Amino acid sequence: MKRFKAQQTYFALIMLILGVLLIAGCGKSDEAALVGAQFDNVLPGTCGEGGPKVNSSDPANNAVNVPINTTITAYFSEAMDSTTIAYTNQADPQVVTFTLYDNDRPGVSIEGTVAMDLTNTIATFKPTTDLEKGTKYTATITKYAKSAVGSTPLGCSYKWEFETVDQ
Repeated sequence: MKRFKAQQTYFALIMLILGVLLIAGCGKSDEAALVGAQFDNVLPGTCGEGGPKVNSSDPANNAVNVPINTTITAYFSEAMDSTTIAYTNQADPQVVTFTLYDNDRPGVSIEGTVAMDLTNTIATFKPTTDLEKGTKYTATITKYAKSAVGSTPLGCSYKWEFETVDQ
């Protein structure tokens, strides 16, 4: 009898753990975009995969002497769904699309706002405060961003770096 109760307890414990894992896996977070942004990314204008593309950025990759009050801009190959292009803060990692990081503080994103132009082909990220002088930054746009027609995700995640003015 004790053996049967122990088996019931183990079975209930396993079912509880599986239930928690199932519920935790059903969130709105786009985990593939988050993971892909860290490892599977290319420079704007270099993606060879199908889907919408980021053709270029401003500042460009490896730009130097970028003003500290700059706005970071990405130019898309087609109209994008503006609801899928958003800034993500650390407190709400549900949407991981357009982020800016200080290279000296890995994993801490710079706060700001993202806006799309009227054609939905240009996304701008405006930091809430001026950037630090003489600092390297990394901008990222993930595959979470989708086209306006057909909701096709970007073919690649994009990542580029720039450095602000020293003085």
